[in-house]
Amino acid sequence: MPLPCDTAPHRVLARALRSATTASLFTLAMHGTVRPLTAQPLAAPPTSARDATPRVPGAPAATARAPRVVADGETLEGVAIAGRAVSVFKGIPYAEPPVGARRWTPPVARSAAAAARTARQVTSFGAECMQDDREQRWTAQIYAVFGRDKDATYAQLHPSEDCLFLKVWTGNATTRGTPRPVMVWIHGGSNVSGSGHGSWYDGTHLAEQGVVVVTINYRLGVYGFLAHPGLVAESPQGAAGNYALMDQLEALRWVQRNIRAFGGDPSRVTVFGESAGAIDILHLLASPLSQGLLHRAIVQSGSYFGGMPRVAAAAQGGVALAKALGVDSSASPAASLAALRAASPERLAAALRATPTATVGPIVDGWVLPDVTGRRFEQGQVQRVPLLVGSNANEATTLKTLLPPVPRTVQGYKNFLSSLLFFAAPTEQLYPAKTDAEVEPALMAVFTDFAFTCTARGAARDYARAGVPAWQYWFTRTYPGGESLGAYHAMEITYAFGNVDPMLPRTPTDIALSQAMVRYWTRFAATGDPNGPEAPAWPAHTTTGNEYLELGATIAPRANLKPQACAVADAASKAQWGAAAAR
Repeated sequence: MPLPCDTAPHRVLARALRSATTASLFTLAMHGTVRPLTAQPLAAPPTSARDATPRVPGAPAATARAPRVVADGETLEGVAIAGRAVSVFKGIPYAEPPVGARRWTPPVARSAAAAARTARQVTSFGAECMQDDREQRWTAQIYAVFGRDKDATYAQLHPSEDCLFLKVWTGNATTRGTPRPVMVWIHGGSNVSGSGHGSWYDGTHLAEQGVVVVTINYRLGVYGFLAHPGLVAESPQGAAGNYALMDQLEALRWVQRNIRAFGGDPSRVTVFGESAGAIDILHLLASPLSQGLLHRAIVQSGSYFGGMPRVAAAAQGGVALAKALGVDSSASPAASLAALRAASPERLAAALRATPTATVGPIVDGWVLPDVTGRRFEQGQVQRVPLLVGSNANEATTLKTLLPPVPRTVQGYKNFLSSLLFFAAPTEQLYPAKTDAEVEPALMAVFTDFAFTCTARGAARDYARAGVPAWQYWFTRTYPGGESLGAYHAMEITYAFGNVDPMLPRTPTDIALSQAMVRYWTRFAATGDPNGPEAPAWPAHTTTGNEYLELGATIAPRANLKPQACAVADAASKAQWGAAAAR
């Protein structure tokens, strides 16, 4: 489950407010033939993130014959899910553990394993990457709106630096039928929390529709994004940071090498993700290193709004982090880096809390990311693969910690708008607040549109302008009893996976919407086009019509989603790209 970081992004927004840079106020540092669904109740995943395999009540956990495949020369033994025509392989390592001297280095592919007398059992999850419980706390706050006990929703974490694991669901591992399209999920969580085995991401139902599902872990927070002069010096490319993106690329290389063994088609790989996972996919699309590793992309509530730090500036944050650990400022880059690598996770966490300048998100490193991702999109310097992109109508209702830290008064709002320079007047006209009570809703609307709605529209327009097919959606469904949240950030995830969260309400309308979304998502993975005979036609996005599909109580094609707001948001974002280029 995704989570907006309640510390680092807040610092980003506060610094942006003080420096009066428009776009950075909203920069997120933060988730064959397909068989159509039948009109049956969807499977409910368990509430525990440690065991996300749905069970048929009263049935044994697995059938007598455990499925086996060979990946990277090693025999892997998974679990055949009882009552379902799907097998799952959990906790598969896709790279060497990034520990010790490998902390803050590009991932290293696992060497081919020698044939073993007994198979490796991949029947339990590998560790989550290093993080705290902020994601669980965020999710519990959502459940509380629906009267669920917060304490009952917590799942125990087992984080470790040895965390580069993935998981595969397939209905084709033993039948050896026609290779199936592959869907690789990149989880959200502000790039500081989450894992590939959250219960919302259970792939059983999608696998039953004729796709092979892969979910992955990747390094998070300071482990995934630290830049430092010592890292720049030891890199052949003169790059540092972006290790999380490198992990995702390495997982995609693993898919290319091994997915045939699971019944998947390596020439039809769709990356899909939400929140930070979707943001990372936008970065992957802008990276030359992803060439040939992905063939379609689904971006759910992602954003490339605003600027990105360059490696030289981000590396100074690494120096500051070392200083917070007690490293003498006169130490050489190599000595400073050695101290960072020797520090325990507890000491690193404490030092990070004392280092507001440390970067914990993607940067322009000149190698993985040659330039600001938004500008790469505008210039058409992206992977030319079909794109499905969208956002939710009320993203900010669960992201209030990311709102600008301004007084919730009319005057505080006006002062905030004045910092937007020449974007102040049109923003105030579009998002007025005449009373103090209207200030926070106005801020949430600005944040939602600038950071999500208009980025989705912009990405679709950039692709359409480049002649690459793109489809935009806008998710508008509200749970019964959840009117205060609306269509909140991450709400669409279980719909797209075809899962039911037992902590949340679900009606026949929700089940029908989920079935339609699963059909759209899996057809897109299979063919590069979400359209098919069982649901309303989804028009491709064009620069003249700005078409999109509303996904809610009604599923219907629409056009021109918030054009005035997006004209302002686009101009504000481009202004920040220019500021980033100067740094």
